[in-house]
Amino acid sequence: MASLEVLQLGINDFVGSIPSTIKYLCNLRILDLSSNKIDGELMVFPEIFSGCVRESLEVLNLRSNKLKGKLAGWLGLLKRLIILDLSENLLYGPIPASIGELSALKTIFLDRNQLNGTLPVSIGQLRKLQLFDVSLNSLEGLLTEHHFVNLSRLEDLSLASNHFVLNISSEWVPPFQLRLIGLRSCQLGPKFPAWLQTQKDYWAMDLSHGGIADILPDWLWDLSHQIVLLDLSYNQLDGKVPASLRFASISILILSSNNFDGPLPPLPSSMEYLDLSNNSFSGDLLPIFAGEPLLLSNLFLSNNLINGTIPESICTASGLVAIDLSGNLLSGGLPQCWAEFPSLMVIDLSNNNLSGSIPSTMRSLTVLQALHLGNNSIYGELPESLKHCKSLVTLDLGGNRLSGMIPTWIGTLPFLKILRLRSNNFAGDIPSELAHLPSLQILDLAENGLSGSIPQSFGNFAAMVLAQKANESMLDSYQSSVQSSVDDYGPMGYIENLLVVIKGRELEYSKNLQYVTSIDISNNKLAGEIPPELMNLHGLHSLNMSANHLTGMIPDGIGGVRLLESLDLSRNNLTGPIPTSMSALTSLSHLNLSYNNLSGRIPSGYQLQTLDDPSIYMGNPELCGFPLDKTCLDNRTLTDQNVTCGDGDECGIEMLSFYIGTILGFVIGFWVICGPLLFNITWRRKYFQFIDRMNNRLMACVPRKI
Repeated sequence: MASLEVLQLGINDFVGSIPSTIKYLCNLRILDLSSNKIDGELMVFPEIFSGCVRESLEVLNLRSNKLKGKLAGWLGLLKRLIILDLSENLLYGPIPASIGELSALKTIFLDRNQLNGTLPVSIGQLRKLQLFDVSLNSLEGLLTEHHFVNLSRLEDLSLASNHFVLNISSEWVPPFQLRLIGLRSCQLGPKFPAWLQTQKDYWAMDLSHGGIADILPDWLWDLSHQIVLLDLSYNQLDGKVPASLRFASISILILSSNNFDGPLPPLPSSMEYLDLSNNSFSGDLLPIFAGEPLLLSNLFLSNNLINGTIPESICTASGLVAIDLSGNLLSGGLPQCWAEFPSLMVIDLSNNNLSGSIPSTMRSLTVLQALHLGNNSIYGELPESLKHCKSLVTLDLGGNRLSGMIPTWIGTLPFLKILRLRSNNFAGDIPSELAHLPSLQILDLAENGLSGSIPQSFGNFAAMVLAQKANESMLDSYQSSVQSSVDDYGPMGYIENLLVVIKGRELEYSKNLQYVTSIDISNNKLAGEIPPELMNLHGLHSLNMSANHLTGMIPDGIGGVRLLESLDLSRNNLTGPIPTSMSALTSLSHLNLSYNNLSGRIPSGYQLQTLDDPSIYMGNPELCGFPLDKTCLDNRTLTDQNVTCGDGDECGIEMLSFYIGTILGFVIGFWVICGPLLFNITWRRKYFQFIDRMNNRLMACVPRKI
């Protein structure tokens, strides 16, 4: 096909390598093999582009494949190339200086690879370059004015998520007017980059994680009329947001994790995504919702100094998908207008001073995934209306004044992964219906007035049996819906987080929360024995049953919970010995068995040898052995007898092996010695003759009595 000019095979399932015969297509202008499964090394490229195709090719699009290797000298052969797209592959190594020889280049996509090294200064020679994207790589080094010296036509610049340091003079006037300024994670500070004042036509500016510790200049708020996104998060910027923001056309504003203060700004009607969390904004919420209805879908104002009540005008923002007002000074009751939010997936109002009961109107939140009302003063019983929130993944109501019994309908929530009801006034039995939750991996019922026994059915928690967890966020569908529209600007949206008491400390988990499995039923009035069925939870990381009235023995199968890192059974009435299988818990780093009635020798070996704090075992007067000062009367241990036991099954297997070995040794020895005597007459005769001679000699040596 010598006259072929355009070859577009993108978005298919082609596999294998790129055929070298493409080099003979002397009229090929466009080669598009994007979004396939093409693999192989780039070492075939020198051969492909040594042919006549190099004289005609203008567009090379290999985006989103599995190509490996280094960019090298072959790139400099494509003199007529206008568009180069090698993004989303497995390329590594530096960007070659020869790229500066491609004088016709207008577009370069090298993002989402594994490129490293520095950016060649020759980039600054590409006078026709309009778009340059090397984001999400591992590039590094200093960038100066020389890298941009002749880029007068540059419009889109994305250097995000690399390790660049911009060493640019405050007097520099760039030759370009950018539309996209993507400098996330580039070292821009400590002073705010003065050259940005010259940019007037941008629609997106991302300076997050820029190391800027400065007062935000007033000129920045003279925003471009075309602006859609402004991200200044994770710096140390001081200042206030002016009321003039209402007249901008901005849709996404992210100022989180800075030092901004003052009242909340009025918002333009175009605002869809607002994140002002982790600052010092004060005043009430009224400015946010004053004026005409908003298009707002995501509102994050956590960890500020906002006070007052949640205004009823919040109901006008009916398009809300996520709202996070946690960690403020809000008071009063919860709004009643939840039926106005058909798309709401996340509500986080935790760590405020809210009071009153949970509104029954929350029954309409059928797509709600996360409900955080913890650490407030909410009272009353759990309304049955919440059972209609079938999409719930997280139900966090801890640290309130809720009362009554834990309702059985919670067991009907099919996607529930986190149930946190700690530090309330719940009473009565723990409903066995909770075991019907197939996805539950964090159960926290601590510090209530619960009584009765621990349900045996708790051994059926399917998500706690699995040792391997899926690599997905807790609110995976919510994250997918947010990322689909803002993927080019890095991680956005609500990240699920939770305070979990593990290893005797309250730890906050966010990005790794999906890997945590925990049961905490401590500080209640539970009685009875520890169900052996709990030992089936092989994927459990933390188990806390302390400060109850539990009796009986610690189950022998405890050694089967192999991933257990924290075990607290203290302040109960447990009796009997500590199971030797506990020494098989190789991940155990926190153990508390104090103040029970345990007896006998403390097992030794494996992980228990590293837990040498005597306080682990205090309050058990019948215990002895290391690390206690009390010596056991019988100094033998399992390790002294050369038998090292893990769980009970391991001990049984080792003893069975010992007996089988003894029997086999006897049988083999018997037939090796006696077998030849039974079947060989000559050997048998000589053997007994030898015995007779030895007997005669012995008898001759014995003195006879006269």
